[in-house]
Amino acid sequence: MEEIRLYCRGQPRGTVTLDRGDSRREVEAAMADPGDGLYRAFLVGEKGELPLGVMEPDRGRLTARRRIYARDIAALGPLRRGEARMSFRFGESVWQEVRDPGQLVSVPELRQRLEKVPRAFRRREGERLLLAFPLEEGRPFPLETLFCLARVLPVEGRLCAVYAFDREGRPLPP
Repeated sequence: MEEIRLYCRGQPRGTVTLDRGDSRREVEAAMADPGDGLYRAFLVGEKGELPLGVMEPDRGRLTARRRIYARDIAALGPLRRGEARMSFRFGESVWQEVRDPGQLVSVPELRQRLEKVPRAFRRREGERLLLAFPLEEGRPFPLETLFCLARVLPVEGRLCAVYAFDREGRPLPP
């Protein structure tokens, strides 16, 4: 059995254990439940990462168990750590409509482009701010200069281009 540390918010909070299976390996991520949101676990290697799934609460702990092909784990290269990332904070509204989304970003060029956007939706995910711009037929793609950073997702019943920004309002990769 192999064991590596599971990090949450940059701190070691639990473990990821991997059994020594042949073609498939049982993987389990576990940590104490901070009780503040929904978390997803990831296995992080030198060459990439692999999602382990949503961590389920059980008697004060969060766990994610998954049976993974050994070749998929090997493709990550040497394993560095596990990560637990919050994907939803309890008590926070899912999406809030905003009328002046440019005020939420710090990059002047983006702020200027957003002056023409009449509305958007915002949501916080931990340290990240998500901004969702409704896609409309015949209209330009919102923030077209950042199109490669957008995820197209349904938000409040509409298809939107969703962008992530850091605490200072700078764009982040999806």
